[in-house]
Amino acid sequence: MPRLTPRDYLIQRHFLCDLWGAGHGGSFAVLPLQQQLDLHDFYAPSIPITEQQALTHRVEITESFPSLPQTAGRAFKALHDHIDDKPNQIIDSHLAKVTTTAQIGGKRRTLRVLGVANPQIDHYRLARALLALSTADVDGQLLKKAKKLGRRKTR
Repeated sequence: MPRLTPRDYLIQRHFLCDLWGAGHGGSFAVLPLQQQLDLHDFYAPSIPITEQQALTHRVEITESFPSLPQTAGRAFKALHDHIDDKPNQIIDSHLAKVTTTAQIGGKRRTLRVLGVANPQIDHYRLARALLALSTADVDGQLLKKAKKLGRRKTR
């Protein structure tokens, strides 16, 4: 496989920036969470930076995580294949996992739920969610359940 030149990196980054800006990353939803995060970590499409800063970011992130260029390259190829309507194993298996059928109104319906990983925390939405949780959890049962689940995951 050919190495990623700085010019190719910038072209791919520009492509991802356009995708991210077009629909707040809606196109990224066909990828599993880890592949979305790999793209964000390596290409930083949601951060407005200059080309020189992008190349510096690439060098620094590659030094910190040597396998990231390969995994991000696979994720980029999968996303590009999906946009070009080509089959891709990563996307096909992910879409199969998140697709189910359900009986709704007496008819069988196909349901698919996809998510977009945003690398920056939306503080406004987080605050709204916490306020909604605090008002809904008057007796503290939801908080106790969340703490119990958290303890299970750390074991």
